[in-house]
Amino acid sequence: MKNVLLITIMLAGTQGAHALRWDGANHPNNFSRIAGTNLITDFNALPIRGKLSDDRMVWSETYWPSNLGGISYRWNDPSSQPFTYKLHSKEELQRMSMEELSKLSPSELYDIAQGDYSYSLTRKARSLYTKRDLWWEGICHGWAQAAANYPEPRPVNVINPDGIRVPFGSSDVKGLLAMHEAYNYKGNKYGFVGKRCRVRGKVVGEEDARDGGIVRPSPADAASPDCSDVNAGAFHVVVSNMIGIHSKSFVTDVDRFNDVWNQPIHSYESRIISDSAVSEGDGVARKIHVATKFTYGEELQIYTPARAAEKPEVFWWQSKQPVTGTALQQFRSKDYEYVLELDSNNRIIGGEWISETRPDFMWMYARSPKFKSSVVNLTGLNAIYRPVQR
Repeated sequence: MKNVLLITIMLAGTQGAHALRWDGANHPNNFSRIAGTNLITDFNALPIRGKLSDDRMVWSETYWPSNLGGISYRWNDPSSQPFTYKLHSKEELQRMSMEELSKLSPSELYDIAQGDYSYSLTRKARSLYTKRDLWWEGICHGWAQAAANYPEPRPVNVINPDGIRVPFGSSDVKGLLAMHEAYNYKGNKYGFVGKRCRVRGKVVGEEDARDGGIVRPSPADAASPDCSDVNAGAFHVVVSNMIGIHSKSFVTDVDRFNDVWNQPIHSYESRIISDSAVSEGDGVARKIHVATKFTYGEELQIYTPARAAEKPEVFWWQSKQPVTGTALQQFRSKDYEYVLELDSNNRIIGGEWISETRPDFMWMYARSPKFKSSVVNLTGLNAIYRPVQR
């Protein structure tokens, strides 16, 4: 608690300090097209806590690792080798049982449902990735975007033009949704706050053993503009408007530095630690020290026998059944601390971070009315995606 006392003293003694206002890249109204209105900046009008009203949103799912072939990975048959497994002919598929068909990858199931025995989507997915890709590379941006835009899909059987019944599990459809959102976003309404930090490194305590040697960024690099944002005031305005007022999820890169970990946002809860009046200087009349618990959907794990043997306590693998409302659904939280800067009308005009951990950027594309074809043709999702019923 000693840092709380230190910050309280600092705020009380700050007179006429230069406001850390947001710039154009950090302006909260960059989200106005997603919210459908300008965002409220009056601190007293912003909810102190909020969560999504639809519990089917922000579902857990894998980020479909590139080094396993993305959605061409046969996640329900881990004995099958990525990139090299045999693609089945129409005649072979007609002889297969539903159980055998259910072991195929999401992209194969999609191709079969379209009557496409040349496997266009599967070959496309295989061409995009290699076994040499880094362990954290994948379509987390597609998963996070899909989980923020669409209620979780339920399992569905689709009969293809040749009468083959194709069984899609929930994770299969979620993989297709993630692929669609990762590549077919052009032309949609868009919001982005912050700038991408490209400095290598990790905040202490947030590194992963799979990264190998962890590099700590220099203080100068960590304090660079692209690695200091999102502006803390803009962060508070976006979160409390999008989640607290509009109950709309969005995506946040929760890794401050170079690596990108896109996560769909579920809820937040803030508390005021101190509230201090300051002399009018650069438009700042009050400074409010805030602590916020920021909660987001977490990935499911790709099942492999080796991983299961290494971590038998981990059970949250991919699933043919929906995960929202079950023990498979995973959430994670980060604790952020920051100071909000308010003008004489109680409007937030900027802010500064106290915690070393902070978001790198926040973004969102609006959901398309129908699944459209752009880089990757997934228009067949219109006949496959069926949301879980409330």
